[in-house]
Amino acid sequence: MTASPTPAPPSTATPGTATPGTATPGTAPAPPHRELPLARRSGDPTTGLIRRVLLACLGLGAVAVVAVLVLRWDDALLRGVSPFLLAVVLLFGWLVLRRPEATVVVSRLVLAGLDTLWLAVMAARLLSSADGWAALFPTTFMGFALFVVIGYLVYPTRFAVLHAGALVALAVVAGLVGLLRGPRTAATGDHVVDLLRYAVYLAVLAAMVWVLSRTKEHAARAFLVAEVASAEAASMREIASRDPLTGAANRRRLEDEIAYQARVVGSGLPVALVFLDLDRFKAVNDLHGHAVGDRVLVAVARALEGQVRSGDLVARLGGEEFLVVAPGMAVADGAVLAERLRAAVPVTVRREVPVDVTASLGVTALRPGEDPRAAIARVDALMYRAKRAGRDRVEVEPDEPGHAGRADHAGPADHADHPDHAGHAADVQPASSRTGQDGGSAAPGSAR
Repeated sequence: MTASPTPAPPSTATPGTATPGTATPGTAPAPPHRELPLARRSGDPTTGLIRRVLLACLGLGAVAVVAVLVLRWDDALLRGVSPFLLAVVLLFGWLVLRRPEATVVVSRLVLAGLDTLWLAVMAARLLSSADGWAALFPTTFMGFALFVVIGYLVYPTRFAVLHAGALVALAVVAGLVGLLRGPRTAATGDHVVDLLRYAVYLAVLAAMVWVLSRTKEHAARAFLVAEVASAEAASMREIASRDPLTGAANRRRLEDEIAYQARVVGSGLPVALVFLDLDRFKAVNDLHGHAVGDRVLVAVARALEGQVRSGDLVARLGGEEFLVVAPGMAVADGAVLAERLRAAVPVTVRREVPVDVTASLGVTALRPGEDPRAAIARVDALMYRAKRAGRDRVEVEPDEPGHAGRADHAGPADHADHPDHAGHAADVQPASSRTGQDGGSAAPGSAR
C-alpha cells in the first residue's frame, strides 16, 4: 500500500549534468563565442517571437502581393513578377513552419533574390517610362525598407549593417542610372533630390534598427549569463547536498528534508523514517579492505534507491548508516518498506561484491515540529534495539502506547547458533552523536 506523498521542497539539478557554457572534466573546452543571427541564437528568449513575426509578415506580404496584382492588373511587369513573388513568400512561410532549421539559410537566399529583383524593377521602370518614378510608389520603396529590417533577422549584426549599407548604395545607383538614362522630364531633377532624401531616410532606418539590434543582443547575452549562473548555482547546491561516494543525500540534505516534512506532517499526512545500519561492517573492512567496503556501500545505496518511491529520500549519515524519509507513508507501511530493504540489501551487494552482509533497521513516524536530530536519535535507537535482538531484523516503534513495537521479521542472524552472535558488544552501544562522514567506508573501530 502506497500513500500519496506530501509536496517536497524544490529539488536541484541531477548530479553530473553538464551546465550550459561549462566544460566537464575530461571533455574538450567550450568553443569560443561566435555571434549568430537573431533567428539562430540558442537559448534566446525571443527566438519564438521572431518566428511568429516572420510568419505574420509573410502572411501580410502574401495578401499585399495579391492585392497589388488585382489592383494593377494592367501593369505587365507586375503581372510577370507577382506570381513568382507569391510562390516565394508561401514557400518561405512553409519552411518557417515545417523546417525551422533551414529558415536562416533560405532566408538569406530569398533576401538576396528580393534585393536583386527590387533593384532590377526600379531600374527597369525608370528606364522604360517617363512615369516610372510614380510607379515605384509604394511597393518598391517600402520593399527596400522592409529588406533592411529583415537583414537584421537573418544575418549577424555586422553583416546586417553591411547588407543595409550596400542596399542603400545600390538603390541610389540604380535610381540615378534610371533617372539619368531614362526618359527626361521637367521633374527629373526633383526626382534625383527625392531619391537622395530617400537614401538618407533609409540609412537612418538602418541605423535605428542597428541600435535596437545591439540593445537586444546585450539583453539576450545577459539572459544567457543569468541562465548559466543559475544552472551553476543549482549544480553547486546539488554537489553540497550529495554524498560523494554513494550519490545518496548527505546529512545536511537529510536534516533539511526532515525539518521540512516536520512542518507539514501535522496536516494529516504521515512521514515514515527508516534507519538502516549494516551488521558488523568493520569485519568487511578488516577482511577485504576499505576499497571493497566502499563498493559495498555503493551497492547498498543502489539497493535502497531501487526499492523506494520517487518522492522518497535516501541519505547516508556516515559510515554504514543510511536513512530513508518516506512522505505520505504510515509506520505500518514503513515496516513493509523496511522488510523489502532488509531483503534487497544482501542480494544486491552479493550481486556486485563477493561479500555477504546483513542489515538491522528501525522504523518510526516523524512527529509534527520535531527537531531533525531528535527524530534521527529516535529511529537510531530502534535500529540498536534490532541489533540487540539479534541483527538482520526490523524494529518498529509502536503507533499506540502499549503496542509491542517489535517486528516479527528476523533473518538468519536471529538464530542462537549464528556464529556472529558472540563477543560483539560494539553492536549494542548507545546511539552515536557524531555528524557522519561524507566519503569512504567506516574506519576501524566503527563497526556495529
